[in-house]
Amino acid sequence: MSADLDALLNFNALWLWTPAELEKTYVLKTNDQGDQPKPPQFEWMSAGKDRARFSRHMFSNVETKLTMFGGSINVEEAILEFVNGKAARATISFYNRGDSGDITTTEFDRIFKLIGQNLGQVMKVSPKRQILSSNAALPVTGWNWTSPGGIALLEYNEYNTPGKVTKPEFLRLKLAAPNQADWSMGKMATGVQRMELLQRIKKTPEGDVYISGVPMVDQGQKGYCVAASCQRLFEYMRIPCDQHEMAKLVSVDAGSGADITTMQKSLAKIDGAFNVTFKPLINPELYYTNGRKRRVSEKAFLSIVKEYTDKGVPLLWGLFLGQKPEEPPLPAGGQISGGHMRMIIGYNLAKNQILFTDSWGAGHELKRMAMLDAYDVTLGLYSMAPRGF
Repeated sequence: MSADLDALLNFNALWLWTPAELEKTYVLKTNDQGDQPKPPQFEWMSAGKDRARFSRHMFSNVETKLTMFGGSINVEEAILEFVNGKAARATISFYNRGDSGDITTTEFDRIFKLIGQNLGQVMKVSPKRQILSSNAALPVTGWNWTSPGGIALLEYNEYNTPGKVTKPEFLRLKLAAPNQADWSMGKMATGVQRMELLQRIKKTPEGDVYISGVPMVDQGQKGYCVAASCQRLFEYMRIPCDQHEMAKLVSVDAGSGADITTMQKSLAKIDGAFNVTFKPLINPELYYTNGRKRRVSEKAFLSIVKEYTDKGVPLLWGLFLGQKPEEPPLPAGGQISGGHMRMIIGYNLAKNQILFTDSWGAGHELKRMAMLDAYDVTLGLYSMAPRGF
């Protein structure tokens, strides 16, 4: 299976694409793979078709070869975003350590220079060094190409810092239509305001109270549930940090995932840079002692969920997976047990349910579990909210 992604560089056509146009250009992955006449090349990350994902690891047993610049550069993953039904932004990952493994600095430099040369030919302008936002989560170097047709930003972590032994972590290209170059393109983020978060709270006649507009991120085949959940929360708050940066920050292993205590300490260290407050509402170090002795009551658990949902603030939720039923059931072939991280985004008091979302793509935007069951499987619960919330 393969896909040439050079169509993402044709700005004159790209920014006019609708989701239907994307489906005409590339082969969509469907639920029933046996009925597909051609191998799939991309998948929708949400039912609303506002994000599409191309991935080298779309399947656990087969690789999809993704390329750009006439097939000269391999691509790990590409995300295409739609705003108001039109393609608006794209993020192309040429290298990230979670998917690609370690790389020598010589090879990394070769790929970086080759991408830069190709971008110069495509954009027909010279790049400028990007002045990054002061609230970048990791030291990042960026080069910006600005043309009438669109904007390109090539970013990578600073791995040649004097006096420090660091490795290349990621190399990504962000593309944006001229009128869609927002905070995600390295501009200073103002953050969300209290009123904006309150406007994201939705209520249904059936009793659901939930937070809408939480961006979907697909962690793929990696043990990146913590990193992906944090990216979704940060993106919801308009904080520029993707799951590959977050994986480095919270010491995630692509195979085994993150240690929840390490994650907690890491987030506590970086919250000041983003003008947000990190709170361990249920601390795993205190929640379980001598087996399963609880330090938080079920009533307190519900109170926390209700308080933060009513503020429009999603919660990071660490839990034991697969021990209690949920709606819809855990997908066949995916993770069904062990430690996991999700986001709690709502509740239903009439049905005694919590509402949550998983970082597994389309179909996982809004899910349910009985309140008592959710309480029983909880390992930790955390908030990351603007100061003063």
